[in-house]
Amino acid sequence: MHPIKYQVVGEEDYALMIKVDGDGSFSISSGTYTSDRPRSGRLSKEQQEALLTAIRELGIPDAHPQPDDAADAFKATLVIGAGENEVSYPFWEGALEEDSKLLKLVRLLEKL
Repeated sequence: MHPIKYQVVGEEDYALMIKVDGDGSFSISSGTYTSDRPRSGRLSKEQQEALLTAIRELGIPDAHPQPDDAADAFKATLVIGAGENEVSYPFWEGALEEDSKLLKLVRLLEKL
């Protein structure tokens, strides 16, 4: 399994952090003005395979910067890998409508 970190920051103090370690363990912390309790677990073999497939399909993602004329939006960062193999990918929420492969990977993470 590749380590993954997915972080979203948005309006009204919204924040979401999903971390998946190389051994398949994960942790999720999210919150708004009323924080939700962090939770953790371990990916099933099927979840690991689905995430790895989505990562392979995504490949090296295209840049999706927030357009200058866009209203304040949720900003996200997806980090895949670790060390020299780490790829950090910042994007804005509108990118999910433009990039179906990115959307697939993000939705798999959000279902954890």
